[in-house]
Amino acid sequence: MSAELAYLTDRLAPREEPAASVSPEGEHRRFERIVKRHHARLRRVAAGVLDERDRVDDVLQEAYLKAYRRLPSRFENEAHEATWLYRVVVRCCLDDLRRGRRRPQRAAVEPERLHAVGRDGLAPVVLDRAFRRLGAEDRAVLLLIELLGLDYETAASVLGARRGTVASRLNRARSRFRAALEAEGVRDGDR
Repeated sequence: MSAELAYLTDRLAPREEPAASVSPEGEHRRFERIVKRHHARLRRVAAGVLDERDRVDDVLQEAYLKAYRRLPSRFENEAHEATWLYRVVVRCCLDDLRRGRRRPQRAAVEPERLHAVGRDGLAPVVLDRAFRRLGAEDRAVLLLIELLGLDYETAASVLGARRGTVASRLNRARSRFRAALEAEGVRDGDR
């Protein structure tokens, strides 16, 4: 992971000159530290939103490049830093899907991630198939709130929507997920 970030940041020249007190190497190290803190969760979000597992690295690379180029000089706290990065990654994922880069076959989601989304006792492969039946926006809202535990305000900021819109999307996504589970043969008593 560190070698990937070093490669990316070495290739990039910031759009603006860094402040006199911050060297380009300092900015590279700062960006690398920020991404390292959040990379695992960002990867889980990208893997959940995207249809194809093999697109995750490409989209994350694109998101990290965008994030690096627009790196704020400072964040109020780590929560704001995380929200900003989630926003960049989710938007890059949704943009990738809109551009039609999807292939007909969908790759499986990382099974360990699905345990956090689903209920005890359900096989990961069943959860995966049901989760993949959902649209990208439904998967995104479920991942942000159910998996990552973001509050509605933070999820709204990430998704670029109002809090009430996020609540409505989450309600619809939960309903669609239940319907997808039923389509996979899972009944209410099984959950």
